[in-house]
Amino acid sequence: MAERPLLPALDRDAVARTVTAYVNTSIMARGRPIRPDDDFDLAGIDSMAMLKVLLFVEAEFGFWPPDEDLVADNLRSPRALAHYICRRRSLS
Repeated sequence: MAERPLLPALDRDAVARTVTAYVNTSIMARGRPIRPDDDFDLAGIDSMAMLKVLLFVEAEFGFWPPDEDLVADNLRSPRALAHYICRRRSLS
């Protein structure tokens, strides 16, 4: 069986900034940006907006999170999502 090539390691802070930038430019209203540690729920990110974020994750990082990973700890904030993305990519 052929070995899969290792994916390059991701920097968690850079991923958090990337997710935050996407949310701020594609979802949040102007003048109401979020920061990497801001809670998505408290910022008004609803389930439809979260679906857009997950579609961005798939396009940007090359995977769709399996259902069992769609839990609050992984989706609480841009930084929490970044930590999940980095963990998931390191398993690939």
